[in-house]
Amino acid sequence: MRSRYTAYARKAFDYILATTDPQRRYDFDHDAAKEWMRTSTFTGLQVLASSEDGNKGVVEFIACFRRNGGREEKHRELSQFRKQAGRWYFRPERGRA
Repeated sequence: MRSRYTAYARKAFDYILATTDPQRRYDFDHDAAKEWMRTSTFTGLQVLASSEDGNKGVVEFIACFRRNGGREEKHRELSQFRKQAGRWYFRPERGRA
């Protein structure tokens, strides 16, 4: 999770795509992710909770950012991850970025 946050902060879209579950990449809104990245300055990440059960993981977090230089905003999410071949991948919810 922290590496994906860092990739958003550094505007490294290729890393975001590479760490998105290949089985769910079609559910990931690439354009929205690029736009959020382009227009935001990321100011902090707070991991609230995480759990792992075999090849499944969950991370609850708050990402802080400023969009277009405006006021600070917070994005809270409960993200699903899947481990494949020793590597963790973000699993977007179906129909949602």
